[in-house]
Amino acid sequence: MKLLFPFFRRTLYPILYFLPLVFTISDVPGSYAFQARDLRNGTIVIPKAGLGWANADMVDMRQFTSTGNVSWYYTWSAFPTEADIEFVPMFWGNKSFDQFNSTMQQVLFNNVNNVTTLLGMNEPDIPSQANVTPEQGVEMWLTYIQPFHDQGLRLGSPAPSSSPAGKAWLHEFLTTCGNNCTVDFIAIHWYGTDASQFITYLEDFNATFGKPLWVTEWACQNYVDLSAQCSFNDVEEFLNITQTYMNQADFVERYVWSDEGFARTQQGQCINRRQW
Repeated sequence: MKLLFPFFRRTLYPILYFLPLVFTISDVPGSYAFQARDLRNGTIVIPKAGLGWANADMVDMRQFTSTGNVSWYYTWSAFPTEADIEFVPMFWGNKSFDQFNSTMQQVLFNNVNNVTTLLGMNEPDIPSQANVTPEQGVEMWLTYIQPFHDQGLRLGSPAPSSSPAGKAWLHEFLTTCGNNCTVDFIAIHWYGTDASQFITYLEDFNATFGKPLWVTEWACQNYVDLSAQCSFNDVEEFLNITQTYMNQADFVERYVWSDEGFARTQQGQCINRRQW
C-alpha cells in the first residue's frame, strides 16, 4: 500500500522516537555489531531501519534522517527526495511505464544517494495496487527491471500482500520466470496485530524462498476485523517485539514501519495514538 503522510511527524507519529532504533553497544547482539554504519558517543546505529516516503519534498525528510536512526528510504517510485541517505527506487507497476527508464538513468547518472538496489512491483496481487498476474509481472520484470541487474543493481522481488494470495502470487511469479529473473531478495508486506504471527510469517517466507527478506511495510493493523484495532500501547509493544526480532535475524536485511499502524476513522481521525 501507499501510505498517507505526513509520516513520522513527531506530533502525530511519536512512537518511533522513543522505541529502540539506536542501541548501546552492550545491547547489540554479537552477530550484528559488524553491521553498524556509524559510531556516536558509545552508540551503534542499526542500518536496517528505513523510511517509506510519499511526500516528495513537500515536507523536508531531512528532519527525520538527520537523527541517524534510519539509513535508507524509498518513495514507491523512481523519484528521490533531497535527503542525504541511501535512496532505493521502485518500479511500482503499470503507472511507472512512462518515465521509469529515463528517471532511473538520470538517478544512476547523477549517482543520487548511492543507489545500489531496485525494488519490484507494489502488491501485484491487489486490484487497487499494481494488480498484475504473475505472467504479466514476469513480462514487466524482464522489460523494466532485469536490465538494471546488468548495471550492477541488486533486485528485490515484487512485494505481495500478506494474504495467502500474496504468497501464492510470488511463488508462481518466481516459478514462471525461473532463471530469467535475478531476484536477490524477497520484499514483503505484513499487517496484523499478533507479533508472534508476524515472526512466523517471516520465518515461513525465509524457509520457502531461501532468500534474504526486506520488510517494506509492516504494522499493527487489523484488516480482517476493522473494529478491533491496536491501542497505542499495543502498537508500542508490537513494534518493540518485532523490531527487536528483525534486528537479530540474519535473514532480515531491512525494514520500514508503516503508517497503517495507526488506525483511522473514515474522516481521517487517528483513534489509537496518544495525545501529545
